[in-house]
Amino acid sequence: MSESSTPFYFQPSRQSPVAILLILARLIRSLIGQFWPVLLLLLLRRRSANSSQFWVWVGIGITILSVIRSLVTYFRTRFYIHEDEFILEKGGFTRRRLSVPLDKIQTITFQQTFLHRLFNVVSVEMDTTGAKGSEISLTALDRDKATALREYLLRWKKENVNATPTDQEAAVDIVPEVELLKLDLGALLRIGLSQNHLRSAGILFGLLASFAREIQPILGKSAYKYLEEEWGLTFNFFWTFALWIIVFFLLVSVIATLALTIVRFYNLRFVQTGDGFRLEAGLFTRREQAAYLPKIQFLRWSANPLQRIWGMYNLRFYQAAGHQLRGKQTLQVPGSYPHQIAAVQAAYFPAHDQMRWKWYHPHRLYFRQRLFILGFLPLLGLILKTSTDFNWFWLIITLLWLPATAWWQWNLLLRKQYGLSEEGLWVKSGFFTQSQILLLWSNVQGLEVQQTLVEKRYEIADLTFYTASGEVEIESLPLSMVNSLRDYVLAKIEVGAEEVEKVEELRS
Repeated sequence: MSESSTPFYFQPSRQSPVAILLILARLIRSLIGQFWPVLLLLLLRRRSANSSQFWVWVGIGITILSVIRSLVTYFRTRFYIHEDEFILEKGGFTRRRLSVPLDKIQTITFQQTFLHRLFNVVSVEMDTTGAKGSEISLTALDRDKATALREYLLRWKKENVNATPTDQEAAVDIVPEVELLKLDLGALLRIGLSQNHLRSAGILFGLLASFAREIQPILGKSAYKYLEEEWGLTFNFFWTFALWIIVFFLLVSVIATLALTIVRFYNLRFVQTGDGFRLEAGLFTRREQAAYLPKIQFLRWSANPLQRIWGMYNLRFYQAAGHQLRGKQTLQVPGSYPHQIAAVQAAYFPAHDQMRWKWYHPHRLYFRQRLFILGFLPLLGLILKTSTDFNWFWLIITLLWLPATAWWQWNLLLRKQYGLSEEGLWVKSGFFTQSQILLLWSNVQGLEVQQTLVEKRYEIADLTFYTASGEVEIESLPLSMVNSLRDYVLAKIEVGAEEVEKVEELRS
């Protein structure tokens, strides 16, 4: 093969020249972030002509040094693939050489700021096994080159993980991409409006209450007593004021959530590729994430009451990653509809709709324990409150608390279902926010059976499945069923490991 036809990633290559500008911008931003108090002091203080000229020369000198460092960093940064390793040589005045085996690369993420989009380049981040962050990072690479590099790395992983020797010699089929979802402004507004605003408003209200406690030492008494004694404000005023404050915080929460939703998910595109899925989204910084099918550990989709009215779900992919990277490896697709979730299910678990699923509910002990913790224990506090400081409002709450909690927990028990099949697990749960989880047995890395003293008496137990991206738990099932399921899944894992060893022996 001639040198001209050799792909660029097999020979030492530099980033796009645009990287010089981006490295310089990042360096200046870092300097400003570290020395902004000094800069603010220099701007506010009175300056003579000589001192002004001195600081101008200092600024020019720092700028020249920053440009030189950016140029040195650019020309001393090279990357290439050699003998199944991705090699990154980088550094300014200190040289560093990083070698990462290709099978250790977990995900490849593209990001585009405004400057990136202006010059049609992307920053490339590769998360690797055991790394705390993006171990491999390229500041600016031409989009076509970045796409070619990603396709090669994904193709290499596909050939070297799932293929036999005869498969490796065959050409890899190129499957056309299918756009599953594209969010317009109306969908973004519905996603923003359907978020948990009560939680955000509660956080804001908590900050206000914390501020009231902080000023108590200054006032010498509680803020409530101070306003009551010094300003003559009544109890009814406080209730009205608190109501308006809650309404205000809810409005602020709604507006802030809408803004954040638009910034994060603007022009979202969810695409199915031959090897998995790709998500592109972002207003100011456009982020492109890929979910490689063999790396997807389990799926989860959920919807709160408002989302269910609109027929929308929040879909999440949980990909293989170390403990430090689990949050980053979770790919979120908001505003998904049933047909898009069905397409993802068919790719991740092709035979899930044809399998014979056996469905089970948790033991009633699950309901009794939650009713005791969430119903009876708070009820004792409410009875004590009502008896010591009688109020019709608290009396009504006390009378309704136990039946309302019992109704809530009973419906929660009915909605909690575990579907078992030969190839995987399907969990349905939730009351207000209803969610479903789909897990393949082949992705389970370990199991743990747990049993409390009360569960031991009823001969029931909990079973936790550990994957490379977190755990999935089923609760309060008969102990005999839990043990049988544990043995079955362990056998499936051992058979899968033996098949992998056979493939490795054939390769060697």
